[in-house]
Amino acid sequence: MEVITLIQGDDMSDLTPLFLVHAISGVALPFFHLDSLSDDDRPVYGITSPLHCPGSNNLKYPTSLKDLAAFYLDGIRDIQPEGPYLLGGWSMGGMIAMFIAQMLEARGEEVYKVIMIDSANPEVFPSFKSKEEHQEFVKVTFDRTISAGGLQSGDGDGPDHFPASPSMTSNYEMGDYIVTQSRPSNVWNSPSSPTISSARSSAASIFDTNSPFTSPSPLSDGFLTDDSDCDSDCGSDCNEPPAMEEFLQQIKTHIHRGLDLVSSVKPGDLFTPGTKSDFDAVLIKCTTEPIDVAKEYKANAGAQLIETVMREQNMRWNPSQFRSFQSIPFSGDHDGAFQPRFVGELSSILRECIEDVE
Repeated sequence: MEVITLIQGDDMSDLTPLFLVHAISGVALPFFHLDSLSDDDRPVYGITSPLHCPGSNNLKYPTSLKDLAAFYLDGIRDIQPEGPYLLGGWSMGGMIAMFIAQMLEARGEEVYKVIMIDSANPEVFPSFKSKEEHQEFVKVTFDRTISAGGLQSGDGDGPDHFPASPSMTSNYEMGDYIVTQSRPSNVWNSPSSPTISSARSSAASIFDTNSPFTSPSPLSDGFLTDDSDCDSDCGSDCNEPPAMEEFLQQIKTHIHRGLDLVSSVKPGDLFTPGTKSDFDAVLIKCTTEPIDVAKEYKANAGAQLIETVMREQNMRWNPSQFRSFQSIPFSGDHDGAFQPRFVGELSSILRECIEDVE
């Protein structure tokens, strides 16, 4: 699996490429569902967490969202050394894209636009009060990711460059991916990716219980360790082939790390007080089936705050912080943004957002 993968378009095109950062699952697979975003083969890249890439067994995950963004920025600069840059991401990925944009501007590079798909301002997210609370939210988020059932492959006629874990690629053809036989799954199709399971298209939000679904970059020495704070049990219903079990564990580990990074962002970490960003920001705001706090967390002040933020039109982004800010309503829900009934609308919005960029 590559950290940065060409999703669509021509990597030799002179058009500014669009880089889309993964949601909290760490995988860029949902971006393959997008319809064509350009008539001129604009390159669109998906960014996958290094946890899902070769060498991840010894991976030391970054200690801050800014550090993770810096790692991805190195890979982006390998592909596109100079601006202007066009960045985006889904949920957690939009937060990371915003950090990348701030770093680029600090280096004197031009950023044209950051497009966030239902991404809240991470500076307002509360910290976990205890290790136990953190672990419980990891479990809730992971369960949301796999609640639709096992991951299931298509008929082998989909894109042959879907990322997969090393063990998967050693036992299966990349295009075939892997078939989970132990549980039923709600499989859905899209024109660009014939058969991808709903579990592979879930942002796995922290508090939502109402949604119906839940070029290689070498790892630097600073990312390597043999330590992990995430237990190896991928769930009570995890009765999968070894390769799939490994993939699910990687997702759980990424959720564990990702929640920690998001909850650790403090005011001032992303935006320096008194400064203004010289780029446009677009928030594609989901309006269907808004996030709801699970019953067991109704008394949790942090969960209540997140519910409030996720329902707001601007999701706590300050419009005056940017050259321009636009919140575009989108009928999809947070976890199901890339489902077939929504992905056409989402693709159209993204297409309009970048059509004026050369």
